[in-house]
Amino acid sequence: MMTIDPELLQALEIFKHFFDLIHQPIAIIDKKGNYIYYNQESAELDGYPKEQAIGKPMLEVYPNLKKEDSTMLQALLFGKEYQDNYQSYYNHVGKVVDYLHTTVPLYNEKKEIIGAIEIGRNLSTVRHLQDQVLKLNSKLYHNKEQPLPDIVFVSEKMQKVIDQTNMLGRNDVPVLIVGETGTGKELFARLIHKTSQRRDKAFISLNCGALPTTLIESTLFGTVKGAFTGAENRQGYLELANGGTLFLDELNAMPLEMQSKLLRFLQEKTYWQLGGNKEMRSDVRIVAAMNESPTELLKTGKIRSDLFYRLNVGLIKLPALRDRTEDIPVLARYFIDKHKNDVNVVISGISEQALQQLMTAPWPGNVRMLENAIVRSMVLQNKSGELQHITLDEELFELNSAFFQDDKTHKPDKTPINKSTHENSLTEQVENYERQLIINALNQANGKIITAAKQLNISRTTLQYKVKKYNIHMGVIDD
Repeated sequence: MMTIDPELLQALEIFKHFFDLIHQPIAIIDKKGNYIYYNQESAELDGYPKEQAIGKPMLEVYPNLKKEDSTMLQALLFGKEYQDNYQSYYNHVGKVVDYLHTTVPLYNEKKEIIGAIEIGRNLSTVRHLQDQVLKLNSKLYHNKEQPLPDIVFVSEKMQKVIDQTNMLGRNDVPVLIVGETGTGKELFARLIHKTSQRRDKAFISLNCGALPTTLIESTLFGTVKGAFTGAENRQGYLELANGGTLFLDELNAMPLEMQSKLLRFLQEKTYWQLGGNKEMRSDVRIVAAMNESPTELLKTGKIRSDLFYRLNVGLIKLPALRDRTEDIPVLARYFIDKHKNDVNVVISGISEQALQQLMTAPWPGNVRMLENAIVRSMVLQNKSGELQHITLDEELFELNSAFFQDDKTHKPDKTPINKSTHENSLTEQVENYERQLIINALNQANGKIITAAKQLNISRTTLQYKVKKYNIHMGVIDD
C-alpha cells in the first residue's frame, strides 16, 4: 500500500474537491515520484486511465520519458519551478499534445520537498485552429478584389486621421497604430494596405495577445519537421505575407523575447524558422497596433524602446468615440442599415430620444461597443419604425464608487454655488455650478449613480458622462 506524507495527504484532502471542479489537467506526485492525484482531464489529455495512473511512478506511466525531460521530476528533485512552460509531446496512445503548464515543488513545514504539482492547458485545439487559420489566410487574403474598409465619420478629427493614413499608406514604412479597444485599429491597418503599392499582395493579421510565446514564434517564423516533437513543415506568416502586409495586433502583449526577434527581422528582413538550418528572407511591411499608451508601456518596460522607435516611423493615433461625438449619429444610422436584415422588425431610422442616449453615453468600448448596443436594441424592439430606445449594458458604464470628489481639489467645493467671478467666463461658471450640483447629489446618494441621477432628473448614462467630463473621481469626501 502506498504511504503518503501526512502533510501532503492533509493538503490533498483539503483541495481535492476544488481540483476536481477546475476542469483543467492537474497532477500531483509524492516524493517518490508516484502519482497521488491525477484528474480526468489529465487522463483524457494523455490517453491513460485515471485509475491506473494513481499510485504508479511517472516513469512507469511514461516509459519513453527521460527524468531530465520531466518538469515534474525536475521540480521534485531540484526544486525547479516552471511558469507557463510549453511542451509538445506524444501521449500514451501516440497522439501529439501541445501543452502549456505551470509546475512547482511542494514543501512541508521544514521546507523539505515532499512532492510536486502541475496544472496545465491543452493547446492542441489552438494549434489545430492555427493551422486552419493559416490555410484560410493563404486563400482569403490573396483575393485581389477586396474593397476598401468602411470607415464611417463626419468629424474633422477623423478626416485628419484618414488623410494621415492615406499618406502613410503610399509610403512603404512601418506603421504603429495606437488606440483604445474598439476604435478600429484593424480597419486602419487594412486601409494602409489597400492604399499601398502592396495592395495586390497578402494582408495577414495576427493577434499577439491570443497565443502563448512559443505559438507566436512558430506562427510568425514557421517550423521545420523535427524541430520539436510533433513539429511539421509549416509556413510562417512572414513567409505567407511575403510582398504584402503583416498586421500585428496587441503588440504590447508580445513577450519581450519575441519583441527582440521581431526587431531583428525589421532591421535585417531575415529570420530563421524553428528548427531550420538556413536563413529566410521576406519582404513584408509591418503594421502594428497597441491598445495602451506607448509612454506607459515604455515606462513599465512592457515594450522595447528600440522596437517602438523602429515602428514609430509612422504613428497613427485613433481618437476615442467620446472625443468625436459628432460621428455617433452617422455611425448609428450606418449600423442600423448594416444589420436591418438580421432582425424581425423593420427599423427605418433612429428617434431623437434614442440618439440622445447614444450622444450622452461615455462609450468605454468605443465604436465596437456602440455597434453592439445598437444591434441589441434592434433585436429587443418589438415594432417597426424608428429605433425608439437604446438598451445599454449598464454594468459596463458603472462607476463603482462609494463617494465622489472633484479631481482638482480632492474635496467638495465649499464655495457658494451662486458666487460668480470676473475671472471666469459664463460657460465656466455654468460648468462649475453643474459640477457642484453633481458632486452634492452623489454625496447625498452615497455614490449611487441611479439615486443621484433620479435626484438630478437626468438619465443614468448622462450622469456617468458628466462625471467623466468634470473629472469627478472616487474617494472619501471630508465634511
